[in-house]
Amino acid sequence: MIIKGRVGPARYGDDLEAPPRLGNQGELIYGNLNPKYYEQTMRGNGFMYSAAIGGSVLAAFGTTSAPFLWNPMGSGRNLIITKVAVGLDATGTTAAGHVVYGFQSNLGSSVGTAAPVVSGTFVAPVNLNIGSGGASAMRFAPTTVSLTAACTFLCTMGLGQATAGTTATSPYIAIDYVDGRIVIPPGSAFSVAASGSIASTYTISIFGLELPVPLTL
Repeated sequence: MIIKGRVGPARYGDDLEAPPRLGNQGELIYGNLNPKYYEQTMRGNGFMYSAAIGGSVLAAFGTTSAPFLWNPMGSGRNLIITKVAVGLDATGTTAAGHVVYGFQSNLGSSVGTAAPVVSGTFVAPVNLNIGSGGASAMRFAPTTVSLTAACTFLCTMGLGQATAGTTATSPYIAIDYVDGRIVIPPGSAFSVAASGSIASTYTISIFGLELPVPLTL
């Protein structure tokens, strides 16, 4: 089967059939019609996992690392992280450190004393197609969680802070455009924590897509 295209620009009216546009080296030329995540958001697959405004002191990396975003086993969806935003609410007496990401696997879907997730204060994520009513399959603990084992360090977010005794100041906000480079499958979790006891109060917002797990052979 041969597909033919047209090299160079052309002008067509609505409802007309036309060949795809090619460049003068035979490459396919295309452009985005809508913003990057419009299609997924419009279809109810985009979600916001955010702590309440006012924030909380980030837990040091360990068994209480929160925010904690868990994709329970059996959800049928992959969680694709697209962006993480961190806003500084209050500094007080700070300690030097930086914001980090962690992960866990083989968490199952149950909460309890004998489970990998012992307890947590979970809140409902918000569908970014506002008013659509689409529910998330994730379990999100923005501030409080207790785990049997500590999360595994994944990477630094790139946001650090100095101590209160230095002249350097902490950034007021930092944004990491993860853009789908981190995927959390069913039975796994993603956490945001601090490299140590940094003492500052931050509000953390995580943007993500919940998409069906692809079929495998």
